[in-house]
Amino acid sequence: MQKHPHIHTITLLVSTVCLGTLGCRSTTIPPNPVTVATPSPAASAITSPVPASSAVQPLATDEAYKLAIEKAKSAQNISQTALSEDDWNLVASRWQQAIDYLKVLPPSSPYQAMAKAKLAEFEQGRAKAQKRAGQAKLAMQRSQPSGAVITEPLQVKSAIAKSPDAGKVFQAKIKRRAGGTPVIDVTFNGKQTFEMIVDTGASGTVITQPMADALGVQVIGKTKVSTASQVGVEVPLAFVESIAVGGAVVKEVVVAIGNNALDIGLLGHDFFGDYDVTVKQDVVEFRKR
Repeated sequence: MQKHPHIHTITLLVSTVCLGTLGCRSTTIPPNPVTVATPSPAASAITSPVPASSAVQPLATDEAYKLAIEKAKSAQNISQTALSEDDWNLVASRWQQAIDYLKVLPPSSPYQAMAKAKLAEFEQGRAKAQKRAGQAKLAMQRSQPSGAVITEPLQVKSAIAKSPDAGKVFQAKIKRRAGGTPVIDVTFNGKQTFEMIVDTGASGTVITQPMADALGVQVIGKTKVSTASQVGVEVPLAFVESIAVGGAVVKEVVVAIGNNALDIGLLGHDFFGDYDVTVKQDVVEFRKR
């Protein structure tokens, strides 16, 4: 019976050691999950945006080029029916938007080669629209009737003054006469030639409706004209790229389109304003004053 107290003592000591050991372990375990758990969110926070940004970039590039093409098509469509200054300003703004989209493409974009070619095309379209807007504005200011065929000169400088051969005498062969007035050949846009009367009393050039149809011109405004039988007749105005006679050329001209009663065009004073016109037997001469 003497051994039992020792056995209980040993058992108590072992229990105490075990409890002490467990107590020590319980104090060391909690830090481990803290140190392990902390880097895991940090690692995921760094790595997750990488695939997202690499996936968005090609889409943004593709979208920018597509938007540029859409804006360019919009500009072309609007230009088909543009008449007023506001219309052409809208066309110009659409070209500008298309240009802006092309310019945001990064150098590494797969569309970069195509964008360079399109950029030049879009800039030409913008410049043309801006020029048409100015012409439409000028055309809309022509509203007061006068005794001349066109209300007032369309402010186009002399064709001969713009010619590289300014200073010489230009001659145009007289093909026939209409009521005693000479009829000569006049070339429009460098490719289509029409018979026209040299009308020294007309301040502006007037083309016929068939001429307008053949040239495919677009109406950019209206003005009032006076003829021998009518006063203050409203007629449309159009833009032509060039008019050439006897070697003299004027570019970017606003002309009036006559009604169906006009069967032959009239070459007006806006073409030869700075020159004296001499009608001879077989030719018409334009001589600088």
